[in-house]
Amino acid sequence: MKRTFLHIALSLLAAMLALPAMNASAATRFSDVNANYWAYNEIHYLADKQIIKGQNGKFLPENPIKRMQAAEMLVKALGLSTKNRPNPHFKDIKPGDYGYEYAATLADEGIMTGSNGYFKPWDTLTRGQMAKILSEAYDLTYIFGSDFDDIDEDSWLYDYVSCLVDNHITTGYDDNTYRPNDKLKRSQFAAFMARVLEDSFKPAVLFKTVGYDWDEDGGLTLLVEVRNNFSYPVEATDALIAVTDNGEWIALDWFEFAPNELRLTAKEAKRIQLYFQPDYVLTDPGDLTDITLFSKTEVIKK
Repeated sequence: MKRTFLHIALSLLAAMLALPAMNASAATRFSDVNANYWAYNEIHYLADKQIIKGQNGKFLPENPIKRMQAAEMLVKALGLSTKNRPNPHFKDIKPGDYGYEYAATLADEGIMTGSNGYFKPWDTLTRGQMAKILSEAYDLTYIFGSDFDDIDEDSWLYDYVSCLVDNHITTGYDDNTYRPNDKLKRSQFAAFMARVLEDSFKPAVLFKTVGYDWDEDGGLTLLVEVRNNFSYPVEATDALIAVTDNGEWIALDWFEFAPNELRLTAKEAKRIQLYFQPDYVLTDPGDLTDITLFSKTEVIKK
């Protein structure tokens, strides 16, 4: 596995079944995905990047997505070359078969390696499988972990689902379940992939570092942009913020915000300062080159 899990205890504070290809462009629009459809923007974002395609002007968003369709999308999104990939010797797909080059490429990259020698190209992708392949494909990490009622901490899926949670790619269902065995629709996979590629699609209030400064006593001040991605006003009341740099643990602290301090209209962004006291900084002062913030934020809809 090419990623490092950063799990920290809180106690420490043929596509479409072989559809013919269509050339996507910035003008691509699907007759069965209107502007009111919940994943309209995400679907057309991927179409404009030529990552997804349809047939006869349709995307078929409610159809289940097949493993081969997801494989093709991943190869295109990652910009992977399919040339000279070793034969993975899957029992159910061979050179010359539709999509073989995508299966071989992802197997070679360690992203989709199949099971017991089978790739199962036309099986429907599940939510659990989706968590694994997106986490592997994009080297996702996590800090806090997930707390879904149907994902045990000792499950093989826990790390992968936690990556999606901590990166604001999934929120699960209202009953606090993730439902890993549920089959995915084409629209759902498009939405998840769009969230991986573009932060503005993530259903969350996001914290992003703009600048930083070390105090003489070892405290860390971050200048942070806080952005409301929701389509309605919200107020953030408090947040648990973890700081990493190039995958290394830097700091963790809990912040409470004064009334109206972080009240944000739809899509609004504000800049604030976050100060991490020396006791909550776990490294010596030094240059930070790739700061990533992980956040668990309490939000009230306004």
